[in-house]
Amino acid sequence: MAAGIYNFTIEQGSTFQRTFKYKDSNGGPLSLANHDISMDIRESVDSPTTILDISEEQGIKSDGSITSNTSFTVSSSAHQFTLTIDADTTASMSFNTAVYDIEIRDNSTPPVVTRLLQGKIKLSKEVTR
Repeated sequence: MAAGIYNFTIEQGSTFQRTFKYKDSNGGPLSLANHDISMDIRESVDSPTTILDISEEQGIKSDGSITSNTSFTVSSSAHQFTLTIDADTTASMSFNTAVYDIEIRDNSTPPVVTRLLQGKIKLSKEVTR
């Protein structure tokens, strides 16, 4: 199954939060138990550096600093996960548009990696600072 395409806007200086439900091709819920979720945001697909690298534990900015309030929160029983990017992190963003994808990796041997979503991000610049 091909990754879904979802484009969205991040408002600079505001906390960004989205909840995603994990479903099969028939719309039925899929379990997120024993899966890890990760996301990279880059200026372009070919960019060697990330703007933000997010996992369930934390987010890592392009300068290598850790943002503890940026992460994925997984609710296995609800078959969903929530992406949160804190206001300080969005305030430090300066791109106009960027690209991202979200992948899940199961804990089997060998692990199976599935790209769930991909798309473009537009940054709505903050006026009040």
